[in-house]
Amino acid sequence: MLLTSCVMLLVVSTVVILVSRNMRHVIRDETLRRSLAIGKAFGAANLEAFRLYNWFPVQQRAKIARNDNELSFLAVYTKEGQRAADTDDPSLLYPVPASPEILPVITQALVVTREIEYSPAPGVFEKVFDTFVPILADDSSRPWATVRIGISTEPLLRTLRSTQIHILQVGALSLLVGLLGATFLGARITTPIVRLKQGSLRAAAGDLSSKIEVRSGDELEALAENFNYMMAQIKQHQEERIRAEKLAAVGYMVNTVVHNCRTPIAVIKGFASILQEFQNSPAQQQEYLNFIQSEVDRMERMLDEILQYATERKTSLVFREESLDVFLSDCCTEIEVLLRTTHIRLSRDLACGAIVRIDRDKLRRAVLNLAANAREALKGEGEIQVKAELVGGRALIHVQDTGSGIPEELRDKIFEPFFTHGKSLKGFGLGMSITQRIVADHAGTIELRTELGQGTVFSIWLPLAAPTPRANAVSVSSV
Repeated sequence: MLLTSCVMLLVVSTVVILVSRNMRHVIRDETLRRSLAIGKAFGAANLEAFRLYNWFPVQQRAKIARNDNELSFLAVYTKEGQRAADTDDPSLLYPVPASPEILPVITQALVVTREIEYSPAPGVFEKVFDTFVPILADDSSRPWATVRIGISTEPLLRTLRSTQIHILQVGALSLLVGLLGATFLGARITTPIVRLKQGSLRAAAGDLSSKIEVRSGDELEALAENFNYMMAQIKQHQEERIRAEKLAAVGYMVNTVVHNCRTPIAVIKGFASILQEFQNSPAQQQEYLNFIQSEVDRMERMLDEILQYATERKTSLVFREESLDVFLSDCCTEIEVLLRTTHIRLSRDLACGAIVRIDRDKLRRAVLNLAANAREALKGEGEIQVKAELVGGRALIHVQDTGSGIPEELRDKIFEPFFTHGKSLKGFGLGMSITQRIVADHAGTIELRTELGQGTVFSIWLPLAAPTPRANAVSVSSV
C-alpha cells in the first residue's frame, strides 16, 4: 500500500509538472498569436494615419482596442523611434522620444515578445507578455510603425492553477480510491494467507485435524482446499504409521517375551518330566525342585520388569531433598550384595556434599540398573566405581566399569526397550530404558562414554535442589 501510494503520488506530480509546462508553452504561443492578430489588425486600420502622421485618431483607437481586447496596455511607436500613442499615458498629445531600452527593438522589422512585470497601479504587479509587432506596407521595406501590445497572463495563470488544482483533486481522489482498493485487495489476499500460516503452524505443532476456511473464490481458496486435503492425508498416513508401529512394538515385545520365557519353561518342563517318570532320591528331587523354583523366580522377575516398564509413567514421584553422598552410600551397600558371588571390586568416591531433590526409590532403581549392567559387562571379574562430584553448578554421578566397552554400532541402541545384546537371559532389556526415563523425570540427563578395551562410564547429571523437575534429552558420546 505504501509503495502504491508513492507511485501514485509520483504519477500525479509528474502529470502536474508536464501539464504545467505544456500549458505555459500553450499560453505563450496563444498569447503571441493573439498579439500578432491584434497588432496586424490595428496596423491595417491605422496605416493611412501612420503615413499622414495623424496621431490623434491613433490614440483614440488605441484606447478602444485596449478595452475591446482586454489588454494591459497598447502603445504605438513611429519609425523614427518616437512614442506616438500610449494607453498608459492619456495626456500624450504629440509624439515623444521612446525610452532608450525600446529603441533597439522598434528599429527592427521583427516580432519580439518578452515576459515582464507590469504595474497597472502603485504597489500592484502582474506578469505581462510584452509583444512588439512591426506594421509593414508593400510600398516600404521599413515598418511604418511598431505596435506594442501588453497582454496579462494572470487570467491564463489562474486557469493553469485551476487546472493544476483539478489534477491534484483527481489525483488525491484516485489515491484515496487506490488506497481503499489496495486495502480491500490486501485484506482479501492477506486474510487467507494469515489463515494458511496459522494452519501450517498448528500442523507443525501436531494439530492435523483443524481445517482452514477460505471463501475467496480464487486460487487462495483452491490452495486452502489443497492444504486441508494434504493435512487429512498426512493425518491418515500418520495414524496408519502409528497403528503399524504399535502392532510392530506389540509383536516385537511378544516375540521377546516368548523367546525369553521359552528357556525357563523348557527347563521346568524337563525337570517336571524327570520327577514324574523316574524314581529319584529325596536329594535329587530337592535339587530338581530347586531348579524349577529358580526358573519360576526368573520368569517372575522378567514379568515384573515388563510390568514395571509399563506402569512407570503412571506412578507419581515423591521428591525430597537428600544428601547425594548419603544416598549413593546406601546404593553402594545394595550393590555390594549384588556383587557378593563375584570377584568384582566396588570402589566409591563420595565427598561432593551436594544436596539434590530426588525420589529416593526411583533414583536408587536407576543407579542399581547401571550397576547391574556393569556387573553383566565385567563377567564376574573387574572393578566398578561409584563417584559423585559437583561440576558447573550441577551434581554428577558416575558409574564406571573396567569391562571391554560397548561397540560403536550398539551405542545408539543402549536406551532402546528390549535391547539385550551381550547380556545373559535374565531380563527383557528394559533396565536402561527405565533408567533413562527416571533420570529425565528428575530434570537430569544421562551420558554414555565408552571405549573398547577400556570400559564404560554412565554419568547422570542432576540439578541441585530445585522446585520442579522437567524432562531432558539423553546424550551419548565416546571417551
